[in-house]
Amino acid sequence: MKTKYLFLTTILIIVFTLSVYGQSKYKEKTKSVVKKNDISSAMGKPVFELTVDSLNTKVWILTQWKYQEMMKTRMGKAMGKMKSDKMAMNKETKKAAMSGTNYFIFDVTNIRNGKEFADTSAKVEIVSPSKKVASVILQPMMNHFGAGISLKEKGEYLFTINLNIGSGYKTTQFKYRVR
Repeated sequence: MKTKYLFLTTILIIVFTLSVYGQSKYKEKTKSVVKKNDISSAMGKPVFELTVDSLNTKVWILTQWKYQEMMKTRMGKAMGKMKSDKMAMNKETKKAAMSGTNYFIFDVTNIRNGKEFADTSAKVEIVSPSKKVASVILQPMMNHFGAGISLKEKGEYLFTINLNIGSGYKTTQFKYRVR
């Protein structure tokens, strides 16, 4: 009886040993795939994010230099296409995007189904530290809204985003500090 258990134990040890040594030591590294409609995966952490009802809004503020460097990449070229007709930016839109000291990116999605809202427009109102007010219409891009903005003064800015969704307006405010 003891020989049966000894024989069975020996067989199991051999089988488990072979399975451990038979595994490859090479670990395959996979590259993350950037989703076409998810700008977050390419941009990193937003400067502002808010989820209210079924609306998830994210904002990134980049320097114009960083934005121009990003636009040279493959992801940047895909982001630079217009939302409505999937055509490349015309000269006037590109000039407006490159104006100012920074580039403002606004992404809004419906968290119920993960899709973009149809028939939307957006505008941002900027109050500088010296209380000067500027208003910029955000251009619809492939999967976000964007525009060039001027943040020349150091200090805290107040941003008010007005989003026109077919059923009504949504307003979001946040503060951003320029050092």
